[in-house]
Amino acid sequence: MKLLIGLLISLVTGVVLLVGILDVWTSRAAGRAAAAEKRVYDRSDLQRIDYSGLPAPTTITARDGTPLAVRVYDSPSSIVVVAIHGSSGNGQYYHPLARHLSGRGKATVYSIDLRGHGASGGRRGDVDYIGQLEDDLADVVAVVRREHPAARVVLLGHSAGAGLALRAAGGGRVPGVAGYVLLAPYLGHDAPTTRPDSGGWATADMAKIVEIATQSAMGDASGQGAIVVRFNMPPSEAVPGYVLAYSYRMIMSYNPRRDVASDLGGIRQPLLVLAGDRDESFYAERYASTIGPHARATVTVLPDVTHLGLVVNRRTAEEIEAWLDTLP
Repeated sequence: MKLLIGLLISLVTGVVLLVGILDVWTSRAAGRAAAAEKRVYDRSDLQRIDYSGLPAPTTITARDGTPLAVRVYDSPSSIVVVAIHGSSGNGQYYHPLARHLSGRGKATVYSIDLRGHGASGGRRGDVDYIGQLEDDLADVVAVVRREHPAARVVLLGHSAGAGLALRAAGGGRVPGVAGYVLLAPYLGHDAPTTRPDSGGWATADMAKIVEIATQSAMGDASGQGAIVVRFNMPPSEAVPGYVLAYSYRMIMSYNPRRDVASDLGGIRQPLLVLAGDRDESFYAERYASTIGPHARATVTVLPDVTHLGLVVNRRTAEEIEAWLDTLP
């Protein structure tokens, strides 16, 4: 009986917290409506990517049979970087970075299109259960280890992809990782590093999130496939193949856990965090103070660099290259 009462108290506390968050988000409704009409990200750096030499995707089969598209950039290095893209997109934008690291002999790079994105299989913007992206990541790393038995594996993620890398670190489903590189990491919607509504990029249906979270806390997983987050990409900037809406279980699978400190604390390996001082979604100057109490990290803020520009900026590649040289 005491256990039941405790669980009910925890549930009520969680719902109250979510309702409080809902009140905040509701008060921003007018702002979100306006944000939907404006450009959030400067995409000019991505538009200048030279895709010559882009590897054709190969397929890694996930444990449930779903094909996961991976682009492999070979090198003689004993380090393999597994690169995880941010929300909505796919792994192609890692082409300049992957080509730099492999061409310099610093790392072989496996750039993934996550399930439901890009050239990978699966339903667009959805997964089958919370945690499936971690399982997919573990399946990719298992193939990497078979193909490179002596390799040191580094997980690299950008934005929400960095959130997934953090989730994997805290969940323990991807063991034996030698290091982590987080580019402008998403640490949660209420983290000190996150601008309101991620700078206007994400609009969440908090009422639906509260409803599903409450059901889930009671053991009812129905409704987790409902769309709860939509991304703001104005029609004038629409990119074919991008996924502009996520289900509840996709968001929960992609993001770090609510207790992000626990996920950060799961990183015992070397950690590099890079962000640009012109990031439209995150407060770059707050990463060091937010991450520092929970994980030992090298945090560098790059001047005059945007959220998307960070991925393709040459200084980013050089910082990662130098960091890889220090990897034990």
